[in-house]
Amino acid sequence: MEFLIFALIIFFLSMLFSMIGLGGAIVYVPVFYWSGFDLLSAIPMGLLLNTVTSASAAVTYLRKKLVELRVAIPFLAVSMIAAPVGAYCAHLVPIHMLLGIFSIIMALVGIGMLKPENGISIGGHAFSFPLIMASGFVVGFLGGLLGIGGGSLIMPLLLYFGYAVKRSAATSGLIVLFTSLAGLIGHLGPWQPDMQLVTYITIAAFLGAQVGSYLMHTRMQPQTLRKMVGVVLCIMALRMTAGLFGILSDGNI
Repeated sequence: MEFLIFALIIFFLSMLFSMIGLGGAIVYVPVFYWSGFDLLSAIPMGLLLNTVTSASAAVTYLRKKLVELRVAIPFLAVSMIAAPVGAYCAHLVPIHMLLGIFSIIMALVGIGMLKPENGISIGGHAFSFPLIMASGFVVGFLGGLLGIGGGSLIMPLLLYFGYAVKRSAATSGLIVLFTSLAGLIGHLGPWQPDMQLVTYITIAAFLGAQVGSYLMHTRMQPQTLRKMVGVVLCIMALRMTAGLFGILSDGNI
């Protein structure tokens, strides 16, 4: 029964986050952490689901030609190199520091998602190869370090570059597929998963992403989804901050 509950939660989360190209690990990881898993087990589980969710959605987005390949290919090439470096550094950084960084990123991205899309960019559909490469390295490193796949950072970047919400979501989703996979590989060493749970949640993530990518392309208003995710991220950032204060007050650092 517990596995079915996890599967239902993951199904709806993957459906939601596949719509906007975030993958979902920025939420998956806290969900598993709050459910009793230690952080270094929650991170690879989140990255696994990110990989499955993004791969499932990418099939739809590539078929509909929504992906900006000239941005995605160099971005993911660099970020895949940086993600394992970040994953390795995760074992060297204290857990309370990881939680602090995580909560700050969630709050910043959540606030950014709540702002209306106003068309402000660095030149509208701007393409700067050095900027793409630098952004790819930073996003890949942070994604591997925090187990978030990087979608929560890629999506705002693409919007800032001037791409529309749907095209940004599709491109972000493809990049997240590869950064998540690279980060997952870096976290596999100490991970001892419950294979029955992994099977349930992997199937749920795949199916949820199929539904979400279909709805995003055919029915949903991206601006509404941005606001929904922004609210969720802000709430979770507050919850993560409260948990961090609890760890610090208990002296478990």
